[in-house]
Amino acid sequence: MIRSRLSLMLATALTVAWTSAAAVPAPEQLLPADTLAVFAVPDWAKCEAARNDTPVMLLWRDPALAAFREKFMAKLTKDVITPLEGQLGIKFSDYSSLAQGQVTLAIIQNGWTGSSDPVPALLLIIDTRDKSDQLKKNLDEVKKKLADSGKTLKTDKIRDVEFATLVVDLAELGQGIHKAFPGVGPDGQKDGANGAGDKKEDSGKSGATIQLTFGQSGSLLVAGLSVKGSISAELEKVLARLGGGSVPSLAEQPDFEACSKSVFREAQSYAWLHFAPLADVFTKAAADSASKQGGNPAMSPGKVLSALGLNTIKTLSFGARQSPDGQSVDMFLGSPEDQRKGLVRFLTTEPKDASPPAFVPSDAVQFSRWRVDGQKAWATLESIFNEVSPGTMGFFLTQLETGLKQKDPSFDFKKNFIGNLGDDIIVYQKAPRGQSLAELSSAPQLFLIGSPNGDQIIQSFKTIISLAPFPPAPADREFLGRKIYSQPLPAMPNGAGGSTAERSLMFCASGGYVAMSTDSAILEEYLRSSDTKPKPLSETAGLADAAQRVGGMGTGLFGYQNDQENVKMVFEMVRNNADTFLKAFDALPFASKPGDDIGKTVKEWVDFALLPSYDKISKYFYLSVYAAKLGPEGYTLRVFTPTPPQLKH
Repeated sequence: MIRSRLSLMLATALTVAWTSAAAVPAPEQLLPADTLAVFAVPDWAKCEAARNDTPVMLLWRDPALAAFREKFMAKLTKDVITPLEGQLGIKFSDYSSLAQGQVTLAIIQNGWTGSSDPVPALLLIIDTRDKSDQLKKNLDEVKKKLADSGKTLKTDKIRDVEFATLVVDLAELGQGIHKAFPGVGPDGQKDGANGAGDKKEDSGKSGATIQLTFGQSGSLLVAGLSVKGSISAELEKVLARLGGGSVPSLAEQPDFEACSKSVFREAQSYAWLHFAPLADVFTKAAADSASKQGGNPAMSPGKVLSALGLNTIKTLSFGARQSPDGQSVDMFLGSPEDQRKGLVRFLTTEPKDASPPAFVPSDAVQFSRWRVDGQKAWATLESIFNEVSPGTMGFFLTQLETGLKQKDPSFDFKKNFIGNLGDDIIVYQKAPRGQSLAELSSAPQLFLIGSPNGDQIIQSFKTIISLAPFPPAPADREFLGRKIYSQPLPAMPNGAGGSTAERSLMFCASGGYVAMSTDSAILEEYLRSSDTKPKPLSETAGLADAAQRVGGMGTGLFGYQNDQENVKMVFEMVRNNADTFLKAFDALPFASKPGDDIGKTVKEWVDFALLPSYDKISKYFYLSVYAAKLGPEGYTLRVFTPTPPQLKH
C-alpha cells in the first residue's frame, strides 16, 4: 500500500514537473520590450482546426473551384515553392505539420532610430510541442544539405543553445522573384532581357546580404532575420525569458497591455503595431531631412504630425475569433481620450442610434450610418489647418465669404452652411442593374447628410457652385413637391484611353436630410419612401442577431453588407470581363516598364475564366455587420460575419 502511494506520488510529481517544463510562455512574455510589431497565433492546432471549417476554406476546397485552384497551386509550386526549397535546401512539407502551439512573427526595433544602420530585425518562434524530435531531425538535415550545396553556415552558441547562421545573397534572391513574376520589379527589364540566366545586380545591391539565424530550444524553433549585423542579442533575450530571466518583455509594455486585456482576449490570432515609436522615428528623420534641405520650419513634419493628431496614436491592433456561429474581428486604435486631437478626434462618434431608418430598403446591399456632429467636425478641421499654418483657414474663409456675398449679399457661410450641419451621415447602395462592366462599376448609391434646415444647405451648395469657373449652373426640376437640382460632373479618364460617360450629381432636401446621388432612380425612391413605404432593411433576417455580436446599433457607427450580392458583383465582374480586368494591371505602377503584359502574367496565376458560375458557390456567403465603440483608451471597430445558414448542420 505504501509502495503504491509512493509510486502514485512520484508519478504525479513527474507529471507536474514535465508539464511545467513543457509549458511555453505566451508570445508577449517571450518577445523583448522593444517589439515594434507582432503577429501571433497562440495555439496553431486549435486555430487551424477552426479555420478549416470556415466558409472561405470550405469554398476553396469546393469541387466547383477545382480547375481554378489546381492551376494556381501548380504555378505556386513550380515557380515559388520548388525554387525556394532548392535555394534553402528544405522541403516545406517536412515543416507544415510541425507547428502545434504558438506561432509568433515579430519585428524588433533592434536599436533602429530611422537610419540604415542598425535596422529592425525579424523574429520567428514556433512551438512544435510533442514534435521536438522531428524538429531536431529536420534542422540537422537542413544544415547538412546546406553544407553539401556549398553554403557557408556559421555555428554559435547562445545560452548553451546551438544556432546556425546562413548568409543569403539578395541579388540571388531577387533573381528568383523575377523568374516567378516576369516583368514585375524595380529593374525596368523583364526576366531574361539580358540573356537567359543573367544576373541583374539591381535585384539587390552588389554584395548585399541578409542573415538567417535558427536554432532549437526544447520544443521551440527560434529564428531571426537581420539585414545588417547579428541578431544574437535579440535571440538571447528570448532564451533568457524562456529560462525565467528578468529581461524586460513585451508583456510589461503598457501600450501592449491595454490591447491584451480587450482585443486579444480569447483571440485565435492577433496582430499589434506599436505606432508611437514609429511616429517618433518618422518625425525625427523627416525633421533632419528638412533641416538639411533648408525646409520651411513652419511646415515641419513634426508640426503636421501633431496637428493631424497622429502622434497621439499609441497602437494599432486586431484580434480574430472563429466559432460555429461565425467569425469576429476586433480592430483597435489606441489613443487616450485626454490626448486626442486632429483627425483622431475627428473620428469621434456621438453615442446615438445608428440603425437603418425605415426608408432604407431591404434590397440595399451596403449600408452605413455615422452619428458624427458636423459642426464639431468642422471645428476640428479648422484647428488642424490653423495649427499647421496659423491664419490660413481664416484667410481662405474670408476670401470665400467675399466671393459668396458678391453672388448673394445675404449669404453667411458659417450660419447658412456650417450652422445647419447635423449629426447624421447615411450611405446605402443597391445592386447593379446589369452585368456590363459600366453597370457593375456604377451601382446606385445614395448619400444623406442630416440637417435641421436642408434647404439652406442646398442653397449653400448652389451659391458655392456659382463661384466655380466651369458652367453650367445646376438645373432643377420638380418631383413630388420637391426640387431636385442637377450639377453636371466633369468627365474622368476611364483607363482605356477614353472618358467616363457624362454624369450629374443630383441633390435635394427632404425628411431632415440633404440627399445626393448620381442615380436619379434611387434618389426618387427615397423621396417617395414617406408615402410608399418600402420593406425596410432593418427587417432583414439575421441582421438584428448579428448586430448584437458587434455591440448593437446604438454606439454611433453601424454598418451592414449583403455579402451574397457584393461578392456576386465582384465575381461576375472578373469572370465575365476577365480580359478587360487583366489589361488594367498593365497600367499599375508595379509594371517594370510601359508595354509589359502584366495582365498575362497575372492570368498565368489566377485564370478568372476558370471560375464557375456564381450560383454554384453562393451558399458560402451571407452578410456582415460592423460597429464602432469609443472608449477612454481608444476606438474599437468590431466586425462579425455569421456562418451562412446553408452551411449550418
